[in-house]
Amino acid sequence: MKRLTEMSHEQVIAYNLRDGGTAVTFFAEAQTYRVQKARWFIQAVLNAYSTRAVIWEPGCSSGDISGHFANHHDVHGIDVVPAAVEATKRRWPGMHVYQGQAEQFEPVACDILVLCEFLEHITEPVEFVQRWLPLAKNVVIGHPLNDPGNMEPGHVWCYDYADYLHWYELGGHRMVETHLFSGPFPEMVMGLGVRA
Repeated sequence: MKRLTEMSHEQVIAYNLRDGGTAVTFFAEAQTYRVQKARWFIQAVLNAYSTRAVIWEPGCSSGDISGHFANHHDVHGIDVVPAAVEATKRRWPGMHVYQGQAEQFEPVACDILVLCEFLEHITEPVEFVQRWLPLAKNVVIGHPLNDPGNMEPGHVWCYDYADYLHWYELGGHRMVETHLFSGPFPEMVMGLGVRA
């Protein structure tokens, strides 16, 4: 892990709330392939479920990944940006969305935990993973690899592939599948882990 910025937690939150909390990205349009791959991993887990699954996505932004499943499953999202929360509620009315700092929420037991392009944005990612992942049966994790640090001012951390594998170990999960791809960063990684 390499720290990209010395911003404090409060400064990171202030960055996320820039423009009065109106900055929201619709990733299904901006990063279509990444969203589709995350949904594919979630669907692979849900194929084994005969009842409604519980899905949590801290840092859900506009709900592009997990909101897709809200009509048939119990889906919860957290985001600090008010406009993102409002967009998610509008786009995915079946999804439960909470506005606030994900780090301040109590971890919740779930069938699937989605951590896609979230861990690089928080100041204490190891602590977050240690609190949340042990309560998740399955986890979908994705983030840039070897981020040069000049592409996204909101990124606090840069991770390499060993860091990525370590998330699964910290949560007690066995990594089932990993996918490497490019864009919008030079290299991205995403994968699925199941409770070991």
